Amino acid sequence: VVSTQSTGCREHLESAREFMGEDLFGRVGEQFCSGLEDFHSLPYHYDLIWIQWVIIYIADYDFIALLRRFKESLRPGGYIVIKDNVLERGSVVDPRDGSITRCGGMLKEMFRQAGLEIVRKETQKNFPGHLYPVKMYALR
Repeated sequence: VVSTQSTGCREHLESAREFMGEDLFGRVGEQFCSGLEDFHSLPYHYDLIWIQWVIIYIADYDFIALLRRFKESLRPGGYIVIKDNVLERGSVVDPRDGSITRCGGMLKEMFRQAGLEIVRKETQKNFPGHLYPVKMYALR
């Protein structure tokens, strides 16, 4: 569990504990209070890194750097999975919070710059049509 904001990080972890319950939360091996821009993990440490609903809050440069670090954190045969809203073309910046929703082409280029390849791509089915589509990418 990594919080995307250092401020209030402990509160996010406590919220996760309450939501998951003690038994399930107890199975989470490590919890980190760190912004993703500053997060560093051990090399060859993870089989799977799941990134969901947070890339819109990370600048392009920081996202590419994070993916490079996460790539080094994977054990042989491991995956990085990205799940987020993805546009068909262009990007949209939300004026309220500064988040940026990117298109698939932009994401693919950032994956390439991080030295990752797309192993599988899926679009979430049965998602409300008035919201941006949700895509999932399995990367190596």
